[in-house]
Amino acid sequence: MFARLGFILLVLVFGVLCFLGGMAAPDDWRAPLVALAERVAQHEVVAKAPDTHGAAPASSAAKASTSPTPPALESMMVTSEVASAAPAAGQPAYALQLGQFVTANDADALLARAKVLDLPLSHWVATDASHATWTIVAAGRFVTADEASAATARVASVLGVAGGFPVVRLPAPAPSGS
Repeated sequence: MFARLGFILLVLVFGVLCFLGGMAAPDDWRAPLVALAERVAQHEVVAKAPDTHGAAPASSAAKASTSPTPPALESMMVTSEVASAAPAAGQPAYALQLGQFVTANDADALLARAKVLDLPLSHWVATDASHATWTIVAAGRFVTADEASAATARVASVLGVAGGFPVVRLPAPAPSGS
């Protein structure tokens, strides 16, 4: 019985020491972890992995080789560390990221649900650092990131979602021409 009580006390003391160590950690150590925790709390986690088994049909392989490379996911995220985003051709446009999905079906379902927002909806494909392909769904087309942030509360209340949405820079439109 004393061994169990001693073990429980040891675990509690270890937990308190870890908490105090985390609180005393320098801000440059804590900032990335806090940012990661906020991103995880705000995003719906998709547990599905991309379908990597099986060969693609020849027609889709030919189509994939001629399509442009999707933009990098990190190039569209707007963070507090960015002083001013590099403008795309013309004027940059910002939106609220409603979701990020591995499958296009999940993205289509969110697009159908978000039609009640009365905002322009967009979706595009992006790749992350590990070369996974994601379909991103966004609402709005704002001139500044601050305008997009200001719309977060309205979008969240209309969709019935608690929390906010990250502000993303919309990708530049594909060049027209043959």
